[in-house]
Amino acid sequence: MRLTMFIYGLLLCLLLCGCSRPERKDGVTDLVYWTGWTGHELEVQKKLVARFNRQHPKIRVKILSVGGSYQKVRIAIAGGSTPDVCSAIWADELAGYAMRGALTPLDDYIARSGRKAEEYMPGVWRMFRYNGHTWALNATTNSNFVAFNKDIFREVGLDPEKPPQTVAELDRAAELCTRYDDKGGFVRYGFRPGWLMWWAYVFGGKWYDPETRTVTANDPHNVAALEWIASYSQKYDLSRIESFEQTFGSQQSPNAAFFVGKVAMWTTGEWVQEHIIRYAPKLDWGYFAAPAPPGGRPKTCTVGGSVFVIPAACKHKDEAWEFLNWICGPEAVKEFCLGIGNIPPLKAVAMEPEFQKNPLFRFAIDLASSENAFGPPGMPVWPLYTQELTRAEDYAIHGRRNPKELLDEVARKMQRELDRALKEAKY
Repeated sequence: MRLTMFIYGLLLCLLLCGCSRPERKDGVTDLVYWTGWTGHELEVQKKLVARFNRQHPKIRVKILSVGGSYQKVRIAIAGGSTPDVCSAIWADELAGYAMRGALTPLDDYIARSGRKAEEYMPGVWRMFRYNGHTWALNATTNSNFVAFNKDIFREVGLDPEKPPQTVAELDRAAELCTRYDDKGGFVRYGFRPGWLMWWAYVFGGKWYDPETRTVTANDPHNVAALEWIASYSQKYDLSRIESFEQTFGSQQSPNAAFFVGKVAMWTTGEWVQEHIIRYAPKLDWGYFAAPAPPGGRPKTCTVGGSVFVIPAACKHKDEAWEFLNWICGPEAVKEFCLGIGNIPPLKAVAMEPEFQKNPLFRFAIDLASSENAFGPPGMPVWPLYTQELTRAEDYAIHGRRNPKELLDEVARKMQRELDRALKEAKY
């Protein structure tokens, strides 16, 4: 225990020392920026940071990747000595940091800079907000949908130009596309739904009511979504599904199940296009929005990812905002998204020809721009909430508990956690 505490303390000291900077006498303000991007994405961002430094001679930004070591961010914020700007924070965590007073509200800076909520896709902008304030901006976003193998659709008599539009049609397509060997094992399955957090929105549900600060995990639409997800395990025999999935290759390899025809339909996002070009260039594939049941929401997707913030401990907030505003502005957003193959959260940038000429990007942008695009709800316990939902989904899929009982339990537990957190909130 003593050794563990010593190591933790040493790491904290190293981080705090790394964040402290002597004041310069030449009028230049040094800023430290922590990013979560690595590899090619980091190289693209380094070029942008270098351009900012050239264009702003009185500010010098030093970029440092903490990708894969996000605990460093938590330790630094807990210690009160932080980078000046940080994008190594997930949108899921934003409300939790804001609630504790660990971040700088950006409302005044946004107003003085002439930025507007209307610049952003609605779901993305909502994700920046917590308790009446805006705490972050971002440079990229994403969407999710169902990809499908057009050759398999043709093989089973489905029209690849008319993919499923309802849950009933999706269920039928999944059944038609499923194939077994002589022993009853899978040669291919049509579809396996998962990710309750998304499908609950598709079914018309919600996870939180910010007006009443009520956890709504057991909303009837959420329950219906979990019952539907669990029904696939019953219909197709979960033990055989899991045994078959043991043969799947990595999703980022030529042996990915969707790429080699072991799965006819697959939940993914616009990033898959780069993987298909690289690993399965001959695949004839298409995509469609998550089909909704009666009373559900059309064109539903989730948005999230990392966000840019100014920690409350930053000593040069004006200069930090100058950089954050630039790196999340149209010029930098356009170059970064084109460089890494993501879609931009700024509506005007998303409408530019470079993005609109790509049919998949155009489709993904349309989804992410919808009123039915949902980011993490503005609640400080959302990371724990998602863990509980994942556990409930797993229990329902394996038939251990009734979906309604599971979500009732999640609602009770997370309401207690939320009430406890709100008592300690600074915002």
